[in-house]
This record gives sequence, C-alpha cells and structure tokens, in this order.
Amino acid sequence: MQEHTPDPDSTEPLLSVGSLTAAATAVIALVVAFGVPLSADQQSAILGVVAVVAPIVVAVVGRRRVYSPATVARLLRR
Repeated sequence: MQEHTPDPDSTEPLLSVGSLTAAATAVIALVVAFGVPLSADQQSAILGVVAVVAPIVVAVVGRRRVYSPATVARLLRR
C-alpha cells in the first residue's frame, strides 16, 4: 500500500453523506421540473442508490486524506 505524505495546508476533505444525498435530491427535483418523466418509484430507486454509494465515496475520499496518529508519527520519523 502506497503511503501519502499528509498535506498540512489541506482543508477538510469530506462531504457528509447527507450533503451528497441532498445534492442528488435537488438534481432529481430539477430534472423532474424540466420535464423528464421520472415516476416516484424511479426517484426512490435513484435516491436508494445514492444512499448506498454516498458512504462509499466518503470513505474512499476520506481514506486518502485522513491519517491515524500512528501513520503521521511513522512518516515524520523518516
């Protein structure tokens, strides 16, 4: 596994799952408002997928940007 050096100037790397779900809900509402015919079942299915994918995205992004104290200590000893 490749280790990355922490960037002390980086900002908070994670969006919350709620933010991703809210964004998906807003996009669906916008698409429906502009005439794309999505049934209530289709909208629910899309939001269901987002509810599963959002935590995975947050975990992947977070894992690349967040370091345990042990990892930071090991990197600083080099």
